[in-house]
Amino acid sequence: MKASTIRVAEVNAAAVERYKEMRSVLMAASGDDRTMCEIVVTSQLGLLGHEVPFKLHAKRLFELSISKQQLQNVILAGVGVTFVLPQAALVLDWIDEAYQQYQQS
Repeated sequence: MKASTIRVAEVNAAAVERYKEMRSVLMAASGDDRTMCEIVVTSQLGLLGHEVPFKLHAKRLFELSISKQQLQNVILAGVGVTFVLPQAALVLDWIDEAYQQYQQS
């Protein structure tokens, strides 16, 4: 499966460029809270069940020195509130896979 930006760009590259510009402006506005914003985005992607972008953002978090255990704890914090157990278990598997990919890169 391709990253969503790659797939959409195959049909409308200009739309993806505008999207990237918007995301860049939003993330730049967060300033020192860049890591926190990335944590929120990543957990939202997991909650929504978007595996490919979740893993991409999880690897970004590892690059920002967020540990695998910290990310796991963020996901588990939502159990019973926004995540059901099977969903959390699936996202924990995605974290393992993303961490393995991160270590191999």
